[in-house]
Amino acid sequence: MDLKIIHLKEIDSTNRYCYKLGREGKRNVVVIADMQSAGVGRLGRRWYSNYGGLYFSILLDLEDREGSIGKLNFIGSISVYETLTDYLPGDLKNSIGIKFPNDIIVSTPREKKICGILSEINWDHKFVVLGIGININNYIPEDLGDTAVSLRELNRRENNRFEIFSRFLNRFRDNLHLGDREILKKYERYSKTLGRYVKVITPREEIKGTAFKIDYGGIYLSTLEGIRYIPVGDCIHLR
Repeated sequence: MDLKIIHLKEIDSTNRYCYKLGREGKRNVVVIADMQSAGVGRLGRRWYSNYGGLYFSILLDLEDREGSIGKLNFIGSISVYETLTDYLPGDLKNSIGIKFPNDIIVSTPREKKICGILSEINWDHKFVVLGIGININNYIPEDLGDTAVSLRELNRRENNRFEIFSRFLNRFRDNLHLGDREILKKYERYSKTLGRYVKVITPREEIKGTAFKIDYGGIYLSTLEGIRYIPVGDCIHLR
């Protein structure tokens, strides 16, 4: 797949920019910015996007996607995981993983987020935007120090952001060609949520249970009341 790369010094949001391009009929575009003034994460949370991080969004034609938006989220997650693993020292390679639905976390030993992924879909114009923010060399504010970490903190060196970006795109293209079975197997292998006792928060309720299966549509929990399937929610690892 050929992707057009647009590099910007600063923008409010790469997702917002891609969304505008999508409405104009553009496809197969990647917008990358050195900084974002209004980066957004899942559930409308602000994504701190200062200089040194890697912030980009991928605009794709929805008709070319062989599956749900969840499949594209999985492909993005496993591609980030595989890319960052190349840059971690040996003693930390087993500490990185995917937290449902698509956060990349590192246990240091406290679990901290190194990457967040946000997808947006437009059914009218048939396109999808996959936004990815990775903490590479950027400074993590003190108030986020207990929940976020940068690659530089982990490997103790300045990292080449554009080399990492290029490696990600190669992984992403390769993973796009995989079948559902291979994608799900990779996700399960990289998951830090499967087998864990978790709490999933939805707009209507909070459900606690052991995560035993994840698919494109949601997560399966074994609870005291039985098996629960939760399509969307904020997942917290309890133990």
